[in-house]
Amino acid sequence: MAELRSQCISCGSSKIFFGRLCQPCYLQNHPILKQKKDLHITACEKCELLSIGGHWSNFYLVDLGKTPINTKISKLFSQEWKFHYRPKKIQIQIMNIESDEDGYLSVIIGIVDISASPDAFVPLMTISEDFKIHIERGECTECHTRLTGSYFSKIQIRSPKEVDNEQLNIWSDEIENISQSYPQTDGKSPLFKINYLKTGIDAFFQMKAAANSIGREFAKKHGGIISVTTEFAGFDKSKSKEHPRKPVVLITLPDFNPGDIAILNHQLIQILRCNSKVEYWDFTKKMKGKLPIKSFIAFEPQIVEEDFEQFQLINFEQGGTLAQVMNTRNFETHYIDSTEISDLSEGETFEGIFYNGRLLRRQKEI
Repeated sequence: MAELRSQCISCGSSKIFFGRLCQPCYLQNHPILKQKKDLHITACEKCELLSIGGHWSNFYLVDLGKTPINTKISKLFSQEWKFHYRPKKIQIQIMNIESDEDGYLSVIIGIVDISASPDAFVPLMTISEDFKIHIERGECTECHTRLTGSYFSKIQIRSPKEVDNEQLNIWSDEIENISQSYPQTDGKSPLFKINYLKTGIDAFFQMKAAANSIGREFAKKHGGIISVTTEFAGFDKSKSKEHPRKPVVLITLPDFNPGDIAILNHQLIQILRCNSKVEYWDFTKKMKGKLPIKSFIAFEPQIVEEDFEQFQLINFEQGGTLAQVMNTRNFETHYIDSTEISDLSEGETFEGIFYNGRLLRRQKEI
């Protein structure tokens, strides 16, 4: 009986690869690469961010020279070149780079090793091809925003009363510092402009999500009430003469501050701290209280328009139940309940305010 032998049906070779053909004969009719062409990638002229597949990516021009190159960039070859069967592995080696007359990188030249197989049970074959990547220049969205002064979102901080420049500078610095924690893809702050107003500031951002997060962080610290709305933001030729609307994070600050004396629900209090909750000192109960900011505002606290003055403890009298104090501004003396200043020694000073014939000592703010 004759022995059955497996041979290439084209050349008779005994080394069968796939489809009853040896590897050379198979590749002659089914090459891995069907058609190749030069690749084109757009890089931002200012920050060198790469546009891949028509969209601005998270990669920069410098990433093209890294080994191994990121898989998302290497997929350009499988997307732009035509293959008989899908590549399983792509390895890129940069051989040379060329610059244009202005010194900008214009062409990347290299070799790409492509490994593929016509079937999952057939070993991979690898071929090497030279390639060119032409670098074209453009302007990414973020750089365009900085250049034109346009914005994607903004934060409005509003006080119910006029604010001096010192306070505006403090708020501005705080917004700038918080913004550093929400960088853009190029590592830069999303904040690019702050305008001062009499009752607050407008902070303009290039990222909607960042403005929203930064606004909430600021509001939580200062007891502000947030409302998100939109506003018209200029003419947009790309939208058939529509006026696009931009989101606005409005932070309305309370009309009271830590240290203020107020009447709350018929009780005299001093506000100690104000953020998402208001912490206060109850002068009658001589204890601290705490309320959510919205509940506190709902009680409509009435601010007592009096200024604190400095007093000095002269001495304790009548068995220690009374204390003699002196106003250091006008040298007037008063006798008050010693329990108000029992922790002080004679000669020490403190801040206080007279209200309804009672001297109230200023509590330490938190």
